[in-house]
Amino acid sequence: MNYEDILAMLKLVSPGTALRNAVDDIMRADNGAIIFFVQNPDEYVKNGIIQVGFELKCPFTANKLYELAKMDGAIVISEDLKTIWYANAHLVPDSTIPSDETGTRHKTAERIAKQTGKLVLCISQRRKVITLYRDSWKHMLNDVSFVVMQMNQGLRAIERYRSNFDKGISAIDIQEIEGRVTLFDIVEVIERGIAILQISKELNFYLAELGDAGTLARVHLNELLYDVEDIIKLLIMDYASQKAIGKEHDPEDVFAKLLANESNVNSIVKTLGYDLQDSQLFELEVQPRGYRLLRNIPRIPMSVAKNVVKRFKDLSGILNASFEDLVEVEGIGEKRAQSITTGISSLRHRANLR
Repeated sequence: MNYEDILAMLKLVSPGTALRNAVDDIMRADNGAIIFFVQNPDEYVKNGIIQVGFELKCPFTANKLYELAKMDGAIVISEDLKTIWYANAHLVPDSTIPSDETGTRHKTAERIAKQTGKLVLCISQRRKVITLYRDSWKHMLNDVSFVVMQMNQGLRAIERYRSNFDKGISAIDIQEIEGRVTLFDIVEVIERGIAILQISKELNFYLAELGDAGTLARVHLNELLYDVEDIIKLLIMDYASQKAIGKEHDPEDVFAKLLANESNVNSIVKTLGYDLQDSQLFELEVQPRGYRLLRNIPRIPMSVAKNVVKRFKDLSGILNASFEDLVEVEGIGEKRAQSITTGISSLRHRANLR
């Protein structure tokens, strides 16, 4: 099960959807249900996995699903939620498939999901719990109040990381002009940024479960995530070793590895292509290539930034370049050259005022 598939399934039964409305009504009526989602049920009927009760082939509505759940047996629905195929159906999975469930309904649901790879939703009549199964994946939907609480805790954590992330970036702005950036300064900021993205990935599951109830939280999260990924990629382009990012200074592979691995200093250092002892992080001064500074200047696209870096090698060369030197670079006219010199002057002014 990949990340996107899980999000899609959670959104399918999130509050505000027709399916969730029906499921909630079924639980309020003290009924249980097992719902099997399959786009083309014919093959499962032929091989005996589905033993048809009532053949309906009618349009799906929340009210129809609620009424049909009053009968025993399973309900078979199309994966696009357009058609109710069967009601009062009997599902017959392979009994040799292992199951950790105890109840008959849940055991059947788990085995069907493992055997077919399709989504099965099970509603516990006694415990009032909604459980999703697909392949070997299982998820019990949480109470909305619990999800909201977890969401708020996660947002507060991201707010703290974002505040420290922004402070770190502001400090690096000055340190780059002064030529005294250490590898530790860069790794520390990247660590905070990766933590923000990793926490947000977890929060996306809660947002999927909240559905319409999570609109404000989603807006808040998007604000906190604004430009974090872009900044991390620019830091990679500026500071990762040549062997890590290649001649094209492409940050994508390094970024993917950072996001996939545990967010800690040692892991980040190795992913950036450095082989150092912890104590050396504080001592090793690193020279940025200048991508981040150039991209922070209005109207300087990445293609032009790459031409500037190729011409002047690193930020030190860019800082010392004259207006005439800049104009000679491909893609840099007088207006862009003026924007670069003005942006550099502004940063130098900030460094002197600090």
